[in-house]
Amino acid sequence: MTQPFTPIGFLKTCFTEKFGVPRQSMMMTEARGILKLNPNPAFPAALNHLEKFSHIWVIFLFHKHEGRSWRPTITPPRIDAPEKIGVFASRSPHRPNPIGLSAVRLEQINFEPPDGIELTLSGIDILDGTPVLDIKPYLPFADRIAAANEGWATGDIARFAVSFSPESLEIIKNVQTEAFPRLQRLITQMLEWDPRPTSQKRAFPMDEPSSEGMTFAFRLLNIDVHWQIRQGACYVFAIILK
Repeated sequence: MTQPFTPIGFLKTCFTEKFGVPRQSMMMTEARGILKLNPNPAFPAALNHLEKFSHIWVIFLFHKHEGRSWRPTITPPRIDAPEKIGVFASRSPHRPNPIGLSAVRLEQINFEPPDGIELTLSGIDILDGTPVLDIKPYLPFADRIAAANEGWATGDIARFAVSFSPESLEIIKNVQTEAFPRLQRLITQMLEWDPRPTSQKRAFPMDEPSSEGMTFAFRLLNIDVHWQIRQGACYVFAIILK
């Protein structure tokens, strides 16, 4: 039976491309976005008392999936993971139904915009322009399961030191906005988890001398961040405005 869904709104986020998007929500507290609800006279009442919750679940569509065939097995982004796992044992967007679920922090709700209510969120891991199907409150007593195990995703994820050239720091200072007043911290949070795809991580490990000097880049907001591997850490050597 086909069940058509109509998005309740769309997300405006700092992530304009998949590279650099957090692997899970709340990994980057500085990653912020706005859920812009569609104009609907019923939505103000539907949001009644939601502001009392610190966190919410966002149910969304992986809209960049673009109708491609789903994959029964995938390669996890963690380099210490099994080489292949079943898609139902992962959070890959390439699924029979490309639906995503993220727990994020609800910073505020603005009912004033005439073209739709705005929910300011942080700790997001979702691409800009993503259609949202539903939101639900996060309930610690029900959603946090103390006895749950980690399955194949055991152990700590490696984190790496991040440093910046004086030139890149100066540009960051000049382009910081009210929405992202801690842009340097956001870039740091993105890089310290090594956002590269698994293929690049395996080809150029951070701690291998042969990887020294390898350069990479990603788009964030309206800037391109260029960085390189330097002594087992991430060094931002250039930021280019677009």
